[in-house]
Amino acid sequence: MLKKSALTLMLLPLLGAAAHAGALGPDAAACSAGSAKDAVLLTVDGFRNREGTLRVELWPGTEADFLRNHHELVAEGKAYHRVTVPVPQSGPAQVCVPLPGPGTYALGAFHSPSGVRKFNWRRDGATFTRNPRVGLSKPKVEDVAVTYGHGVSKDSVTLNYLRGLAFRPIPKDRLDSNNRD
Repeated sequence: MLKKSALTLMLLPLLGAAAHAGALGPDAAACSAGSAKDAVLLTVDGFRNREGTLRVELWPGTEADFLRNHHELVAEGKAYHRVTVPVPQSGPAQVCVPLPGPGTYALGAFHSPSGVRKFNWRRDGATFTRNPRVGLSKPKVEDVAVTYGHGVSKDSVTLNYLRGLAFRPIPKDRLDSNNRD
C-alpha cells in the first residue's frame, strides 16, 4: 500500500491538469500541467450576458505597439496573438493565450454579444490586464502592461460595458444569473 505522501505526489500532476482543464481556446494545452510552453491563463469575468464571442488579444507591452494593427505587428515579427472563443454558459471564461517567451505584454478581452469582431462601444464589453478604467480612448500602456515569466502565468480581468457616460463593470447583482458560480 502506498503511503499518503507518495499517493499525493503521484496525483499532483493530475490535479494540476484538472485545474486548467477548463481552459478555452485552440492553445489550451499550453496551459496544462507539464507544458513547457510560456502562456497566460486569463480568467475573464463580468459578462453582461451569455451570448456571442469572447476575444482575447496580446500585444507587445510598449506604447508604440499597444493596440497596433495586427498585420503590421506580424509583418515586423512582433508579438501578437488573438484567441476567439464562444462565451461560456456560466462562470468566468479561462482563456489560454500562448506567449512568444517571457516579457512585457498587454492583453485585452472583448465580449461581442453579436459575435462580430469589430468593437461596438455601445453594447460590447472590454477590459485590459490590470483592469484599468476604460474610456472611449485607449488606455496608456503603463496602465495595462504586465511582465510574465517562463511557464504558465495566471491573470484575471473584469469586463466593462457602457453604463451611462462611462465604461464600468456591471454590478454583480445585475449580471446574468448564470454568471455567478
